[in-house]
Order: sequence, then C-alpha cells, then structure tokens
Amino acid sequence: MSPIFTLSLNLLAIYFAFWIIRPINFARLMPFTPVQARFLKVILAIIMGYLLASFFISAAGWVIDMPAAVFKK
Repeated sequence: MSPIFTLSLNLLAIYFAFWIIRPINFARLMPFTPVQARFLKVILAIIMGYLLASFFISAAGWVIDMPAAVFKK
C-alpha cells in the first residue's frame, strides 16, 4: 500500500472513531477533571482509529495476496 493511502485511511478512521464516541460524556464519569476527560476522548479516538485502520490495511493486504496463495504456479 502507498504511504499516502495508509495515512489518509488512518486519519479517516480516527475521525470516524471520534465521531462515534462524541456523544459519550466522559466529564460525567470524571467530574473533577473535565479537561482530562476531553483529552481521554481524543486519546481513545486515536487508539480506536489506528486499530480500525490497521485492520482494514491488513485485510486489504490479505485480499491482494489471496489469489497468489490459492493459484500457485
């Protein structure tokens, strides 16, 4: 995969993860530290987005390599 594709997929997956966890109110779980609650939301979005993008990049690699493994010459 090209690096620009990998980077763009990572950024897209991080944005998607942040959009998914946006409605969760971490400040209610951490009432004395609302700034840390916002920081926790960003860190969780980065971790979840990176894992999601890594899965899709690996799956794309598997799909690309599959015909060579099945139809060996």
